Amino acid sequence: MTTEEKRQIADCRIAVAGATEFIGSVRTELQQLGFEAIQIISPSDEEPIINTDVIAENVNDGSSCLSKDATIPLILPFDFVNGAGAIVVMPEDERDMLRKPNLRQWAATYMAGYCAFWNIDGYEWLRYSLLLLSGKKRQNHIFSTNIISYTCFTKKGLSFEAM
Repeated sequence: MTTEEKRQIADCRIAVAGATEFIGSVRTELQQLGFEAIQIISPSDEEPIINTDVIAENVNDGSSCLSKDATIPLILPFDFVNGAGAIVVMPEDERDMLRKPNLRQWAATYMAGYCAFWNIDGYEWLRYSLLLLSGKKRQNHIFSTNIISYTCFTKKGLSFEAM
């Protein structure tokens, strides 16, 4: 990472919102990357999200998206049982999806469809996870995370994929 990139990261104000275990994990990772100004928002907080440049919010378990009306970039990470993914929503992007009742299910469907349409290899885990999320297949530990693959999407397409 260049000195300029490190400075930009250190200067970026980021809010992390969601379940306690999510907040703790994400905060640790962000600090290791060099983020210094991290605002923590727990589900019980009624404090508004203010003075931030980016929001990372966990909306996995049907919780409503606190940041749906924000006018800054949103990072929405999802636990898909056998892997994880994230959707990045930029300020100019349509925000209707943030009001969907089961955003996690919608995100898995969207990402699987995107991968199928563009013939992207290696997303079989996501198709299987989609079955688990929809309840068509049962698994004893259905909502435990075993991150095999991580994919990040934007409204404009695939950003990166790592195994």
